[in-house]
Amino acid sequence: MKLARVVGTVVSTINVPVYDDRKLLLCDLVSSDGAPAGGYLIAVDTVGAGAGETVLLMDEGNSARQILSARDAPVRTLVVGIVDHVELAASERDTAAEAPVARPAARVRKPKRPAAH
Repeated sequence: MKLARVVGTVVSTINVPVYDDRKLLLCDLVSSDGAPAGGYLIAVDTVGAGAGETVLLMDEGNSARQILSARDAPVRTLVVGIVDHVELAASERDTAAEAPVARPAARVRKPKRPAAH
């Protein structure tokens, strides 16, 4: 699975039937701290996600086809969740703090560090 930020929709008026009445979302991949990770995926929306939201992507064709109950469909990537926040372990938080961070993703928040005494 991958984290991504929805940046738009893809409109396709001519397509295979499995895409009929389904929304296709253009999703930029992000790291666990919300920074751009490079790359994008077009995913079939299964949860009603919208632009600006951070989402959980399933990027594995067989699992995606099982979720859609479409065994032979040409589908690889689905939006399977809307992310409220990501909690990083202390070592991951420290590593993420050292890396340059771009604008954080919507709804992805690093947990606050305890105050030093």
